[in-house]
Amino acid sequence: MSRLDEILVMIKNVPPFPKVAQQVMGLLADPEVTVAQLAEVIQYDQNITVNVLKICNASYFGLPRKISSLDEGLVVIGHDILKDIIITSSSARFYKGPAGEGYCLDEGELWRHSVATGIMAKMLVPYFKGAEAGAAFTSGLLHDIGKRFLSNFVADDFKKISAKVAAEQCSFTEAEKFYLGATHADLGGMILQKWGFAPEMIEAVKEHHNPEALTKEPLTALVTLSNIIVISMGVGGGADGLATKLRGDDLERLGITQGKIDLLMMDLHGEMGRAEELFNL
Repeated sequence: MSRLDEILVMIKNVPPFPKVAQQVMGLLADPEVTVAQLAEVIQYDQNITVNVLKICNASYFGLPRKISSLDEGLVVIGHDILKDIIITSSSARFYKGPAGEGYCLDEGELWRHSVATGIMAKMLVPYFKGAEAGAAFTSGLLHDIGKRFLSNFVADDFKKISAKVAAEQCSFTEAEKFYLGATHADLGGMILQKWGFAPEMIEAVKEHHNPEALTKEPLTALVTLSNIIVISMGVGGGADGLATKLRGDDLERLGITQGKIDLLMMDLHGEMGRAEELFNL
């Protein structure tokens, strides 16, 4: 059995994305959905319920009294934050333990990088016509999910992959593809397809290391740029941190100046501080 065959067999055994999370995300697409309808579904997922109440009672919201019921909590946080809570708390379970060890990422570093990329993706939405904040955050959050499941394979062949990168000056993902038959981005796309996410989100995850990604569909370009910015800030680069580089002409074509990038980086520092409190990063 080839390495790629082994990887494809593994994908069949990837746990499903939480059903409750997908149901709630579907409900939230309806602007007329009620708190009662949301609570009725969320109550059946203990992890999401606990996270909603914990986050509502965080100092971030500065409420004068403790929120003790799901209905109250949903009113306090609003739909936009609820989307982020649900997708983040539902995704966190896949990043537990040394999820990125094969990529030279310390425990928790892959998760921190993923959250930062999701936040940055949401911040970049105004610069990409046609991109939607919820899809941007989710795609950014899950863009490296393939690393979680490919990590052991990369660890086994790490010396060969690294040697090829050094000898041929190719990217880590190119060497990854050569030895394993698929990159973590390819695998991420397959996993999102298995989980039933939208085609444009699958494409964004699959293509985020494509050298031409910044010229592709808005969501793909947005997620790619988010990943590059977060890596350039030193958050979760790991072994493949230089797989994609940001060029000045790319920014110019996108209508984003280096000054704007600098401001976004500053804003991300603040947002990550809040995320650390809300999501225990």
